[in-house]
Amino acid sequence: MSAYNNARYKQQLVFGIVDQAYPGEFFTPKALSYDGQIRYLRVDPEYARGACWARNSAQTMWNGEDYFMQIDSHTLFDADWDEILINAYQDLKQYHDKPVITAYPHSFSAVDDNINNLKKYKYNGLLTLVVDAPGTFKKDLYVSTHARVLGRKDPVHGFLLSANCLFAQGSVCEEVPYDPYLYFSGEEHSLALRLWTHGYNIFHIPQIPVYHHYGRSYRTTVWSDTFIENNRAQKWYNYDKNSRSRLTDVVTGTLPGVYGLGSQRTLDQYIEWSGIDYRNKTLTTKALTGDGIFDHDYKAPLVLI
Repeated sequence: MSAYNNARYKQQLVFGIVDQAYPGEFFTPKALSYDGQIRYLRVDPEYARGACWARNSAQTMWNGEDYFMQIDSHTLFDADWDEILINAYQDLKQYHDKPVITAYPHSFSAVDDNINNLKKYKYNGLLTLVVDAPGTFKKDLYVSTHARVLGRKDPVHGFLLSANCLFAQGSVCEEVPYDPYLYFSGEEHSLALRLWTHGYNIFHIPQIPVYHHYGRSYRTTVWSDTFIENNRAQKWYNYDKNSRSRLTDVVTGTLPGVYGLGSQRTLDQYIEWSGIDYRNKTLTTKALTGDGIFDHDYKAPLVLI
């Protein structure tokens, strides 16, 4: 596993893995020399409930560790990635009580579909996230995002996050737990809003030490697996339909309880900060470019009206 092999502090790692697959199909913890550092949950695919349920289940494996990192499968790491992220976090911690580091990772591919010949592709710059207008607010309150690369050497404030690369204090698992009732669409921008209203500040750092395989041609997706779908009592599109309705409640601040918005900042303040207006389904220029957000001194506190 790339995360273990490339870590500086291997013995301090704990892996929380949720495997929505048949026994031995992809992963067998006991086959690894560090299986004692793995907390593992496997669910047969026909009973799987989507990415957000799996992420929430993984968070329940947290047991007081100092840091929490969330990734997808099919992820690679640079050497000493753990030290790099911890040092970046501690730098931000000097100025902000609850920083969150996030980005769309760099990419990698399997040359000629050979998993033993992996090639990394690293962007030359700082990876941030901004809104992709053509895919936003079409049928519901889903916000589409994409990466913007900046020529910066220092961290920058952000307002969106990537679910496949997120690094924060461990207690985030209790303070802002993943919503297991969302299915897939909307997980990232709704979590960004929830974290921000709970007092977390989102940051993008230079040279994120993580790589992701963004292609889907080599794997079967939940919406294309007819065998699994025919054996499911609850179809994926029903989960998705209910999830999209719930997403509206989350981002408009009407969902009560632990999966709703926080009380340290308001929805109106987030609209002003991000340029994403969920109430009126509108976007300002800074939502599309990050200008005025990325330019804010990362060491300075946020002064909100």
